[in-house]
Amino acid sequence: MMCLFETASSVKTNDDFRKVLQKKSRLMGILILLGFITILTVGAAAITGFLESDSYLCGLYLGLGCGLVFAGILKILQFRRISGNAELLKKERLKYTDERNHAISAKAVQTATIVVLILSYLAMLIGVCFNRMIFYCYWSIIMVFLIAYMICNKYYSRKM
Repeated sequence: MMCLFETASSVKTNDDFRKVLQKKSRLMGILILLGFITILTVGAAAITGFLESDSYLCGLYLGLGCGLVFAGILKILQFRRISGNAELLKKERLKYTDERNHAISAKAVQTATIVVLILSYLAMLIGVCFNRMIFYCYWSIIMVFLIAYMICNKYYSRKM
């Protein structure tokens, strides 16, 4: 997951890496906010009767929201611990800028993307037998992904 949110090319010193950790902390703050929004939405849906409070979906979304909040808090605490320790900061910076780790992460994202596209395609083919809405949902996901890929590819081919 490293290459989803990072570019290590501009990190040369510990101070640069400290700034990266601050940016990551802000991203984790957004993750925490999304978790709270999820929890509040489930609570509101359960109170209004839109979602039964003892239903599977209620527990699923409540667990997802709590997971986002706790994961975000733990990562922020981890980033603060790294920022406060010079030796640990240097060790993590070297790991962060290691090209091998970036190549591994990029290959993992590429493989996972292919797997998700294949599974989405299969779900689209099978889902149309049960409900046309399933077909349209998966078709939309695949189309949005492909359009986003083409736009990003064009953008980065000009930028790099």
